[in-house]
Formats: sequence, structure tokens, C-alpha cells
Amino acid sequence: MANTSGRGKGSMIPYPVKGWNWGAFFLNIIWAIGNRTWFGLLTLVPVVGVTMPIVLGFKGNEWAWRNKRWKSVEHFKRTQRRWAISGVFVIFLIFVIPNMLFFYAFQTSDPYTGEHVPSVDWLPDSATDISFYRIDGFGWVKNYDCLIPEKDFRIFAMENGWKLQSEDSTLFYEKRHPNGGGVSVNYNRETHRLRVQSNHR
Repeated sequence: MANTSGRGKGSMIPYPVKGWNWGAFFLNIIWAIGNRTWFGLLTLVPVVGVTMPIVLGFKGNEWAWRNKRWKSVEHFKRTQRRWAISGVFVIFLIFVIPNMLFFYAFQTSDPYTGEHVPSVDWLPDSATDISFYRIDGFGWVKNYDCLIPEKDFRIFAMENGWKLQSEDSTLFYEKRHPNGGGVSVNYNRETHRLRVQSNHR
């Protein structure tokens, strides 16, 4: 079979060349430049560009065969296969991986709780009789209830930036975010009972 590639409209399209081109579909603009198919640059034009990847997918093989000289049909097919693999790889990097990361980042864990436990990592060592409810991840929730001496609570509040206010026998602090999240702190000076409720939203 004579090599008719690179002759423009005068190029006869061998049957093995015909078919869908994934490289042209996925990498449209880059593929068009690499295959001297300048018509593919219409992808940059508003409105028209929306349909160009599909047009390139259908017609890309024929246009690339006509617009560029190839050593053989096998050479052409091998090169276009590489374009297709590169296109799939790029799409995977741009869309699949970020969506996977987004999915895992915004997942929440199953809630876990504890009742009347002696200690937890987040509270001072002097905190006792601790009950808690937690959900980690996006939309996290952290609720704690415990006994703690007032002196140790005041130090703990200072470390967390809680500017305490007082009313009767209660010390309290509250800060809310526009999205509805925030923290609420309530400490009873008579019973030494501390309640902390915080959430992402």
C-alpha cells in the first residue's frame, strides 16, 4: 500500500487509519499542534470550542494523516496510541485524582464515644470523669464533659484562646462562625463541671 500521508486533501485514507482518536479528544489543542491539524485550534474559540473535542475524536485520524507525513500506517497508529495513553493519563491527573482527594478529605469518620473515662489526650491530666462524643473529618464534632479544678481549667482556657466571661457561678465562652460552626464552653465553679461543644459547622 502506497504511503499517501501528508498530501492534504489528496491523501487517500487507509482503512486502518480510520476510527475514533482518543488522543485528539482528550488533548485536543496540544494534539492539534503536534499533528499539524490547525483546525483543532478552534477548541479555543468560545461556543465552537465546546464541540471541537468530539469533532477531533471523529475526524482526528483522517486530518492527522493528511496534514503530516508518516513513515507508515503502523508508525501512525503507534504514535496515535501514545497520544491516547497520554490523554488518559492527563485526564486522570486533572479530574480523577483531585476528585478522589476531595472525596476522602470531606469524608467523616464514624462517631466514637466514651463515658466516665479517666483521661483523654485533648484535656489536661487533671480532668477526670470524662465523657465525650467525636466525629473526625469534614463536618467534625467534638463534645466533652468532665470534672476539672478551676485553676487548671483557666490555664487550659488560656492555652486555647478562650476569653472567659463570668455570670454567677459560671464561666463561659462562645464563638460562632458564619457557617454555623464554632465552640461553646461552660464551666460551673461550684461543681467544677466543664462542658465543651465544638463543631465545624
